[in-house]
Amino acid sequence: MPPTKHRKSGSAPPWPPIVRRKYPSGQVAYQIAVMVNGQRIREAFKTREEADERAAQIRIEHQNLGNAAFEMPMDLRVEASRCASKLKPYDVTITEAVTYYIDRVLRFRVSPTVDEAVKKLIHEKSGNGRRPRTITDMQSRLGKFAADFGARKLSEITVDEVIEWLSKIVNTVTRDNYRRHLFHLWHVAVKRKWTGENVIADIDRPRLPEPSRGILTVEQVARLLEHADDHGLVPYIILGTFQGIRPEELHKLDWKQVNWTERMITLESGVTKTTWRRIITLNDTTVAWLAPFVRREGPLVDAVKFREQFDALRKAAKITQWPKDGLRHSFGSYHCAMFKDITRTATEMGNSVNVVHRHYRALVTEADAKRFWSLRPDAEADRKIVPIAASA
Repeated sequence: MPPTKHRKSGSAPPWPPIVRRKYPSGQVAYQIAVMVNGQRIREAFKTREEADERAAQIRIEHQNLGNAAFEMPMDLRVEASRCASKLKPYDVTITEAVTYYIDRVLRFRVSPTVDEAVKKLIHEKSGNGRRPRTITDMQSRLGKFAADFGARKLSEITVDEVIEWLSKIVNTVTRDNYRRHLFHLWHVAVKRKWTGENVIADIDRPRLPEPSRGILTVEQVARLLEHADDHGLVPYIILGTFQGIRPEELHKLDWKQVNWTERMITLESGVTKTTWRRIITLNDTTVAWLAPFVRREGPLVDAVKFREQFDALRKAAKITQWPKDGLRHSFGSYHCAMFKDITRTATEMGNSVNVVHRHYRALVTEADAKRFWSLRPDAEADRKIVPIAASA
């Protein structure tokens, strides 16, 4: 390589500049730091010759870029000028705009529309053993979103558009349910490479009101027990009230899952809400009431007659306002008050300790809990009367 020429006094400094640097270790390096076509180049070399060679390459590249601008067809140059003018108010360059368009649109050109993505998700979840109720809820909520955005792609929808759409849902609990399903849709879309990011993650959850946990009084439970046999619902009432089994689990329960000898019930994954198997130990109160009704097999509840039977039982027990999941919530409250072991209550209910602590602790007195767990059938009264005043 020919020796480096020294510039004459008063001439322009060479470009790109080469700076000699000496590090604390004593080593010397020759550094090039320059902007070329909007990109920063910062490189260091051990010798001046290597730095001069690289500087020459940069000069050639820079010259070629300049020549390319003059070789660009006139219509393309005019278009570039117009685009630059449109982008100027936003302080965005043509390169930035093109990069954004490639990343947000062209990358996902073959991605499904929102309507197609929702259908694919529902089909996939239906085949994965999700509960019909879950699929129906997902289909309903995502279907309404697809009704408004169905023809567009997920990658084209902004977080502000979703926030505006959700803001039209007045009820905060309902809005949170919609947000949850949309989050899952975008989560799957990112995994399938239908979009680049989950915009729903940037949407804060609404502040949800603390749900109330209505329970039955001891007197109301007594009246239910007094009339349950007349309406064929003793097993349903007993297992819901004294074991805390969920209503939907009771409707799926078969007597084959009740091991009377071992005093336990096995709720298989297809029965439980959490899809995990749950083992329930039958307590003394349950055994005392359930003994005459145990069968080898068959459904616990008559699906055809249940609604009619249950409404008639409520009327006979004079319970006009039925709290949601009243039997299960009563169990949780009275169990906490009686045994004072939140972990044990959570295990029995198949809930987390945190849920039990928030919703069931200190809802009833210890005295009422003792009355609740002391409820027993009266053998002399055909097991219908319980030793408690039921007139309240």
